[in-house]
Amino acid sequence: METPQSLMRPTWWVILLLLWAPHTLIAQLCGQSYDSRIAAIHKAAKQLDGRQPRLVLAGSSSIRKWPQTDTVFSQFDVVNAGFGGSCFSDLWALRDTLIYALRPQVLVVYEGDNDLSDGVPSEDILEVANRLLEELSRRLPETEVVVIAPKASRARHHLASTYLTLNRELRLVAMNHGAHWVDFWGVQHHADGTLRDDLFVADRLHLNDLGYAVWVRELRRQLPWLDPRN
Repeated sequence: METPQSLMRPTWWVILLLLWAPHTLIAQLCGQSYDSRIAAIHKAAKQLDGRQPRLVLAGSSSIRKWPQTDTVFSQFDVVNAGFGGSCFSDLWALRDTLIYALRPQVLVVYEGDNDLSDGVPSEDILEVANRLLEELSRRLPETEVVVIAPKASRARHHLASTYLTLNRELRLVAMNHGAHWVDFWGVQHHADGTLRDDLFVADRLHLNDLGYAVWVRELRRQLPWLDPRN
């Protein structure tokens, strides 16, 4: 005969499962399967005529969702090799197909955002970033490499101090290997230091059109040679 306690036991298991599952889903960004996205990237790259130098954008969804990159970087043949949910370790693992096979004259890298959200220690992020940038400097010595600092967002603003610490160290790694460093943290905040919520879509993580416009304006200010008007 079942007691009231035994009847309640499955209910507690369900509650525990519901509490545990969202955290498990949130913490599984790095290391996904990106095969379909990689196939789409190479299909798009094959359609370029090759009459201009090639600029490759590599990184997570802030890169993948960047609109009108062919206009933003109109002096280049642009390959958007962004793959959502990715981390520095993913770009390292896929560097042959997403960097070297695409033969960039300019390479823009954005990683580290999902890494921190996924709980990857900053020292591990920096180790992979250093390994990647060191190899790029040897294998692609003529390529201009641009590293974008992990951005501010409302969804992850509770990690702001961790982001800022990582960005200070990541800047040094980039510069040590001759890469250009771009940081949008300042322009994503008001003068009083509060985050500009008008720059994001409803998920409060990804940028809207205004957010990307702010990025483009600041990118051209920090690196004028990427401005097609120059």
